[in-house]
Amino acid sequence: MTNEHGFRSQKTISEENARFWDELCGSRLARCLGITDSSPQSLKRFDDWYFDFYPYLDRHIKFASLNGKTVLEIGLGYGTVSQKLAESGAIYRGLDIAVGPVNMVNHRLSQNVLDGLATQGNILDPPFENESFDVIIAIGSLHHTGDMKRAIENCLNLLRPGGRLTFMVYYAYSYRRWIQAPFDTLSYFLSEQKGQRGVVGATSSRQRAAYDKSVSGEGAPHTDWISRKSLADLCAGYSKLEMHIENIDVIPPLKSWSRAKLLKTRLPSLFGLDLYATATK
Repeated sequence: MTNEHGFRSQKTISEENARFWDELCGSRLARCLGITDSSPQSLKRFDDWYFDFYPYLDRHIKFASLNGKTVLEIGLGYGTVSQKLAESGAIYRGLDIAVGPVNMVNHRLSQNVLDGLATQGNILDPPFENESFDVIIAIGSLHHTGDMKRAIENCLNLLRPGGRLTFMVYYAYSYRRWIQAPFDTLSYFLSEQKGQRGVVGATSSRQRAAYDKSVSGEGAPHTDWISRKSLADLCAGYSKLEMHIENIDVIPPLKSWSRAKLLKTRLPSLFGLDLYATATK
């Protein structure tokens, strides 16, 4: 198992994350959609695209069940999920390592007269008391922290008894990983067969940029991928864990297929990009 700790300290990774994610995740998409402001009309156009592109998201985030629940969201991006959580009646708190997403979410809450508050901070050193939340949502964020194990353990501490963590991390055995980094992926697979557990990290900016990149094309400072077996190991402190593989792009040799058509096949559940999990305390 590999990660980037041998090359950079956790402090450096966190500082680089705070800088990189200050540009909202989704900024490249917003440009493609012609969105240049944060008006309700513009943000609705962004949100409509987002939920259409991820039609399975509400199978994992049970929005309808959150009314009156104290909910923490980690990693805020453009605030699409944040707003829907607040609209669901959740007692909403948001946490992001960068100030840009925090400002966007607080703008959305104020603009739509919704209760809640987003705060800048790091899940590796969370600014909340233990057992403060009924539900924690972390879509596409924990694999960027530089210490997924600690992030998952901190979420466990923040949950009340019976609370649940719903999160998405990148799947180590996706079709993209086998195509993009076959030797790293094979090495990870063989190490797992020997009983080792953990994440596989990429020092290649090209590999990271294939998943997350800024408007200028810079890859995220840190990215980890993980298997189902290793994720189960990291979640050993929880009483229950459910996992599902999702998501696919148009890939060779299926270039003639649309993404919508590919999503209806079994391919995403076998070799999809993302691993969705719900862990119950």
